[in-house]
Amino acid sequence: MKKWSYLKFLLFFLLLANEKIKAQPFNLDERIVPAELQFEDFKKEGEDKANGRISINKLVQENDTSYYFIKGLNMYSPTYFSLNSADAGADITVNLCKENWHEVRHTGEVKGKSIWKTNFKTEGDFGIMVVAKKKPASYVLLVWTGNEMKVDMPSVFKNGTDGTGSNNSSGWFKKNMTVIIVAVVALLIIAFLLIKLKKKNP
Repeated sequence: MKKWSYLKFLLFFLLLANEKIKAQPFNLDERIVPAELQFEDFKKEGEDKANGRISINKLVQENDTSYYFIKGLNMYSPTYFSLNSADAGADITVNLCKENWHEVRHTGEVKGKSIWKTNFKTEGDFGIMVVAKKKPASYVLLVWTGNEMKVDMPSVFKNGTDGTGSNNSSGWFKKNMTVIIVAVVALLIIAFLLIKLKKKNP
């Protein structure tokens, strides 16, 4: 009976850890609650079919740092991002993150009436961290992603303007590091419980 109790506890622990991972896509810091940006179909004038999806967000930031995220991206579709300010006194830094808020993949600055933009390819979602040195800060965040392309593309968050880069296994391990750690811990617990049970029942 004790053996089954240990196994039930282990199963519950793994399910709880898995839900925790899914619930917070960018980090496990509950103090940061990013706002989700939503896509809608984008059609060019005079065309029946959608040419991709777009998210346009006019925002006013009162805090030093604001956090956003957007999901539903496909590695085979190009993604375009821009932050546009019409404020002459704007002083904004924007970081595009993957996995957590410390993993900054793209960064840029907007000073005065200007725009910062970049394009890339990624799978799933990415986080947007906006740091405003002068507040309130008014700006427009735009994310566009195109239709799926039937071609092989390189690794996550590869810059779209750079033709180099290779798809290797290290990217997969980095992306799934939390799951791997949980699995290793679970295996160690199982091994410990089995050894303990074996000693009790020679």
